[in-house]
Amino acid sequence: MSVLEYISRRNPAVERTLLRLLPPGLEPRELAEASRHLIKAGGKRLRPCLTLACCEVVGGEAERALETAAAVELLHTFSLIHDDIMDHSSFRRGVKTVHRIWGEPMAILAGDALFAKVFEALSLNASRIGLEKERTAELFRVMSRASFELSRGQALDLLFSRRLSLREEEYFQMVSLKTGALMWASATSGALLGGGTPSQVRRLGEYGKNLGIAFQIQDDILGLVGEKEELGKPVGSDLTEGKHTLVVSLALRTLRGKERRRLLRTLGNPSAPQEEVEGVIALLRERGILERTRGRALEFSGRARRCLRGFRRSEALSFLEELTDFVIERRM
Repeated sequence: MSVLEYISRRNPAVERTLLRLLPPGLEPRELAEASRHLIKAGGKRLRPCLTLACCEVVGGEAERALETAAAVELLHTFSLIHDDIMDHSSFRRGVKTVHRIWGEPMAILAGDALFAKVFEALSLNASRIGLEKERTAELFRVMSRASFELSRGQALDLLFSRRLSLREEEYFQMVSLKTGALMWASATSGALLGGGTPSQVRRLGEYGKNLGIAFQIQDDILGLVGEKEELGKPVGSDLTEGKHTLVVSLALRTLRGKERRRLLRTLGNPSAPQEEVEGVIALLRERGILERTRGRALEFSGRARRCLRGFRRSEALSFLEELTDFVIERRM
């Protein structure tokens, strides 16, 4: 079964669960609409499906983890709303960001509301399936840790944005927290709910963390070579917003003289002409920087795949294996 086939089969149940947790009749209406805005805008629901697949791969039924899968999506959406405020972003998933429509105070509240629903969803899940108290406590610990790691990662992102250069190890520290932590929690929680052994839970968590890092590196690349319609934001915006991606880190270490000055004219310059931004992107391609960045993505996706050795063959395992390729081949 392909990645998209698995996702399309699992997504309806995830969507129904999200709707139960965030019914349209909530009051005040503005808060309800702001909270549901990015969820309604779509997305592949990759993280929830990762939770369901990890539940299945250790021998559980996907339905055992539905509320937790929805919780992962709620936590992800909460982080996006707050990240967009801090980054002053105008678009996400092809629509205006929450704070652009409802203002920053309501956007902050919408993120907070989603965060609160995360733990309601976990509680509902544990109660519905009669999860034993030790695994219930561990489930809450996993999601709490991921929430804290997300905050640490975003703090590093903010602090690093004030610097001209970033060491590669600092970049990986940041993305392992910002992106890797939630993928780790998605996989770990699914394995816990499926009844996985401590070794299986640990290995699937490592799978998720490495997958998340590969995913983020590919995002860095797509921010420069993707299509505007696919990205939901202007191509090259990572450059003009001054984001310290792996591409930028490698470019600052590689480029010299006029080429380096061209990069610095666009980096963190929202008013840089689009043709100049496109010229810098072409330069990054010509100097092999994009290819080197892709090589690092392949390295982490390979690490993720190796974590799956020893699991019994199943459709869920095939999905997890194919996902290691999908995250670095996707166009959005």
